[in-house]
Amino acid sequence: MKKAVLAILVVTIIGAMCLTAVSCKVNTAPTVVECEELTMLMEGKYYVGTEGTVDLSVALPGSEYTVTGSNVTLENNVLTVKSAGQFTLKYKPTDTEAENIQTDGTVTLSVSAVEGVNVATWAELVAAVKASKNVAIQNKLVSEGKDSVEVINSTIYGNAKPVVVNSIVGGTVDVRGGNAFNVANGNKAVFQDIYFYGREYAEGESVVLENCEGYGQIINGISTDNSKRTNITIKHCILENSQKMVYLKGAVDCTVDGTVMRNGADALLAAETCNYDGVNLTVKNSVFANSVVCGIILCGWTEVANEKGYCTLNLEGFVDIYNWKSRTTAKLMPRTEGDFLYKLVNGLVQDELGKSKYDSYFTKGDDGEDYVHFGVVILATGSLSSNKSKINGLNGQGVQLVKKNFPLPVAAKAVVKTCDLYCIDNNNITIKPTETIDDNKALSFELVHGRQY
Repeated sequence: MKKAVLAILVVTIIGAMCLTAVSCKVNTAPTVVECEELTMLMEGKYYVGTEGTVDLSVALPGSEYTVTGSNVTLENNVLTVKSAGQFTLKYKPTDTEAENIQTDGTVTLSVSAVEGVNVATWAELVAAVKASKNVAIQNKLVSEGKDSVEVINSTIYGNAKPVVVNSIVGGTVDVRGGNAFNVANGNKAVFQDIYFYGREYAEGESVVLENCEGYGQIINGISTDNSKRTNITIKHCILENSQKMVYLKGAVDCTVDGTVMRNGADALLAAETCNYDGVNLTVKNSVFANSVVCGIILCGWTEVANEKGYCTLNLEGFVDIYNWKSRTTAKLMPRTEGDFLYKLVNGLVQDELGKSKYDSYFTKGDDGEDYVHFGVVILATGSLSSNKSKINGLNGQGVQLVKKNFPLPVAAKAVVKTCDLYCIDNNNITIKPTETIDDNKALSFELVHGRQY
């Protein structure tokens, strides 16, 4: 959030405090991180590049590897691809519960050989992307150092491998982390079948979401040149454990398809209005869960010259948002904006939500607690920024969100022109307040193919 805007907002809110004498001590109960690994469904598909070899014992641990195809050779478990095209790989995986495993313990993969580089280390990934080459990840990757990866024009095929970027996005409340992947000013990037971790938690580790406050973004898309729209596709990925998972600003087209974003110390997915042509964001067949504030936010802190500068969010297929808040945990401001603002703004929000006139916003959870759903928020300041960002597809078969005015104090509305909350209708509860993501093959199938009704 822009500091100048915050300064005005603080003055306004302090004035409101003096008039109403409200208490602004925010409830700081920690939010437990959902740590269980989610399933990524590849459906017997796999990608390899035409540059570099693939050590199958590392990429696909197992034995008895055989290949069928004229464009590939195999020697001592090392795969060499001669040209782009299709071939078949059969092997016996070490994991006895591997996807598509047969009664004889084997798996048969339909492999796509693509023009690009096979990478098994972080350094190899950085070098390939820097050269604008496509990438096929063949091993777990862990970021090295704090430098962002500047994606020029690449498709990154993840093959469901983990990509851990904590050294880049990791930070503290006082020292904010960086962006793991930057895509800017007319460049194009496709992220497919990748399991991104901002921070990778050890099994059984007792952790809270606030440990990621101060973290940065996993994917950052921006364009400050209207003649060079940045294009980003995030397809069949999982992104978790950071501040924001994806942040978009300016002349950017972005599609999020069949993807899960969870465990954010801010909004999970954010698009910002600015002085350049605005973000055009499409979210399809995707799931958002467990954010300190809202699931998705469209924010506008500056004036724009024309209608093209505003954000548009298109919702398609199904979009599930698991993000209910109690009266004492509802937050609009992340801690990264400073402890004073965090307590002040969120204290006012919680005080306001505690009033009986907002009872209709809440529904009972199975634990007897009252909850309000924090799905999508449009937040804007400035005389030209009011009610300009828009959302399409709110009432589809797989998306049923209703608009509610966010309960800001009256005085704050002199600064905040738009603060709209789009949430699950209390009369049509599609996701229960205490419900979490059900990680099963049915959900994995829906992420890839859509939901059947």
